[in-house]
Amino acid sequence: MRPVVRSLKRDIRRMVTVPAAWIVIIGLLFVPALYAWFNIVGFWDPYSNTSKVRVAVANEDQGATKDIIGFINVGTTVENQLRANDQLGWYFVSADQAQKDVERGQAYAAIVIPSDFSQKLTGIVDGTYSKPNVQYYVNERNNAIAPKITGAGANALDQQINSTFVSTVAQTLSAKISSTGRSISDILQSNRSDLKDKISAARDQLGEAEQTLKGMDGRIDAAKEKVSGARNSLSSADSSLSDLNSALSQADQLVNDTRSTLSTFSTNMSGALDGLANHATDATAKASAAGGAFNGGVQGATTTINGLLTEGQSINQTNGDILRQLQSLGIAQLPTASQALQDLSTQNSQVGQTLANLSNLNGSLAATSNSITQALGKLQNSSQALSNSAAQARSGIGDQLPAISNALDQMSTASANLRSAIAVLQGQREQMNGLLDQLTALLDSTKTTLAQSATNVSTLMNDLGSAQGDISAISSSNAIQSLSGSMNLNPEKIAEFMAAPTSIQTQAVFPVATYGSAMAPLFTNLALWIGAFSLVVILKLEVDDEEVGPMSSVQRYMSRWMLLALFALGQAVVVSIGDLIIGIQTVSKLAFVGTAMISSLTYLSIIYMLATCFQHIGKGLCVVIVMLQIPGAAGLYPIEMMPSFFRFLYPLFPFTYGINAMRETVGGFYDHAYIRAIGVLAIHVAISFTIGLALRPYLVNLNAMVTRDLSRSGLFISEATRVPSSRFRLSQIVSVLADHDSYSRSVSRRVRTFERRYPRMRRAALVFGIVVPALLAVLSVTSATEVPIMLGLWIVWILAIIAFLIAIEFVRESLERQQLLTNMNDSDVRSLLQRRAHGAAALFASAGKKSASAGDEEAAEEGSEK
Repeated sequence: MRPVVRSLKRDIRRMVTVPAAWIVIIGLLFVPALYAWFNIVGFWDPYSNTSKVRVAVANEDQGATKDIIGFINVGTTVENQLRANDQLGWYFVSADQAQKDVERGQAYAAIVIPSDFSQKLTGIVDGTYSKPNVQYYVNERNNAIAPKITGAGANALDQQINSTFVSTVAQTLSAKISSTGRSISDILQSNRSDLKDKISAARDQLGEAEQTLKGMDGRIDAAKEKVSGARNSLSSADSSLSDLNSALSQADQLVNDTRSTLSTFSTNMSGALDGLANHATDATAKASAAGGAFNGGVQGATTTINGLLTEGQSINQTNGDILRQLQSLGIAQLPTASQALQDLSTQNSQVGQTLANLSNLNGSLAATSNSITQALGKLQNSSQALSNSAAQARSGIGDQLPAISNALDQMSTASANLRSAIAVLQGQREQMNGLLDQLTALLDSTKTTLAQSATNVSTLMNDLGSAQGDISAISSSNAIQSLSGSMNLNPEKIAEFMAAPTSIQTQAVFPVATYGSAMAPLFTNLALWIGAFSLVVILKLEVDDEEVGPMSSVQRYMSRWMLLALFALGQAVVVSIGDLIIGIQTVSKLAFVGTAMISSLTYLSIIYMLATCFQHIGKGLCVVIVMLQIPGAAGLYPIEMMPSFFRFLYPLFPFTYGINAMRETVGGFYDHAYIRAIGVLAIHVAISFTIGLALRPYLVNLNAMVTRDLSRSGLFISEATRVPSSRFRLSQIVSVLADHDSYSRSVSRRVRTFERRYPRMRRAALVFGIVVPALLAVLSVTSATEVPIMLGLWIVWILAIIAFLIAIEFVRESLERQQLLTNMNDSDVRSLLQRRAHGAAALFASAGKKSASAGDEEAAEEGSEK
């Protein structure tokens, strides 16, 4: 550790003794802090100046007149409210001028209220609603944040328009409700006596209707007796109809016998003709008697049924009149009576339809009776014609036979017609029986319905009585006055409530007074990173041995880190105290300054590790890392709003924990969040030292190669890399002593092969190191959503190229070391082996003098190798 301290004291003495170095020291301490201070002051309270963000407003609304709400001009109302609003720089011009101002960049946005805006908006009150649109123009080229600010203003304007309209409509409707409430009270007070009188009249009429319905039972019973009489008449007609059929059968048989025996009876035709005339006369008389009896029965039944139908239609009409009287009384408005009246009306209509059907069928029956009468007349005429023909036949049988035959034909035709009429009558007889059954069932149903109607009418009378009592009770109480009072609304208060029915009560958790204080953790950490990066760029990273003596790689690393750490701590103190002087909010000034110092040492450890291990490449990586940390450490926006690539890297960045720890000191501490953030920063420091101390010795050849190539260009600043001497591996020493010539030939062959391929491998690495990132850049341009992924692949590829260069340089250095070993003679190799053995023994024997022994051994080996 003493060489480290001696080197540190020497470097400090060198700087303080050179006056020009003080200018650089002051610049290294204060210039990075200026970045943080200017940004914090610039972002201190930007939203207090939003009134200077110009927004053009063009109001072309002509207003609208509606019967319910009267005349309204929403555009003028909004314009007046915007004139009193200073949250944005509202100014009022025409629509054309507003668009031109946005295009020229003289306004960040423009809002145009169209001429039919109020007309469309108020259409909802009369059913002609059409959603109105406010035209919003924004120039997104001028600024990235201004469209967000003006967009928030446009949204607020939209809410303001909605609340204004709702407030106006609510005020108008509440005023009308209040007026309506007073009108209702006056109407109820003036008409309650009339209502009581009408209910009393309705009860009287319902009483009369109930008595009428009860008197219908006797009329229905009389109608049922008449139906029974009609049924008996039909039964008598059935027996007469059977006798008529028998008589017709006898007449038909007689005609047939006469036709068959006419030729054989020609000799005694006179006697036969007399018998024929007598038989025809008898058959006709029987048929006429039977048909007359049947026809009389049918006509009697028809007359009886017609009377019943007339009576039923009278009852049906009476019921209809009663139901219409009940409807005219307004009883259907009562909840308990509405369904009952509807059911009664439906049943009465069905009864009327059935009676109409029975009347049609009774008419058909009467027509059939007339047809039978006509058929009997024709039969009598035929019988008379037959008798006349028989009488004439007595004078001349030969001349009269054709006339007899014709008379027989007419008699057969008349008999057939009569049989057809009887068949039709029998079919209608069955229908008449069915209709009489329906009429009987209908009379029974009507009787039941009338009984129910009487009950319902009684119930209605009771309900009307209850309603009359309730109206009397309401009239004597304060219910009407209470109703009027409940509808007496305050339009102004209702309009105020509808415009903003809810309000948000904001309770800040860990409040931060100003925007600048909230941004201070980001800008302070950026300044610390920039400061640490400026240290490795301006100051030398290689440590010389002057005034110190031989130093190991670890000692050189720690010596330079400690010198840079002093500057990093100074930068942290300067920038953090400057933040406090500016006035940023903190809950603990000491914790704020301490967090800045810890973060500065962490960033220095990472940057110093990259710069010493990879030199110019490492410095480039420092720039890439800080660019990734600005969007990926949640310094500006919540990490949840970032692409998945940055969300993946978020927990890996040191900025994440440096900013979070500093936010704890600004807004307030919660649980162990501060300790966890500081702990993760300490882990970053440990990882940086582990990589730097372990990896740097293996990268000196790569650094030397890069330094050599940059020096050849004569344009780049390159620091000479001190390549420490490397020990030979024990296996290599033993191989040389075992077979020097064979080992030499093997090494020479591998060296030649490698040296032949080495330039090509370097050129290929450089070409692919340029071509592949360029190709990734082109792909990222074609697909903007894949930019974070392409950037990640670009970083991985660069690291792969660096790893490849490190590998080939390591192989080259190993081959050079082996070639140097083959150039030694056997005695030098044996001496080297003996010193290695003595050095190991001395190391185990004197563990307390480890550093001095190591330095002497390295010096001895270096002199021997030279």
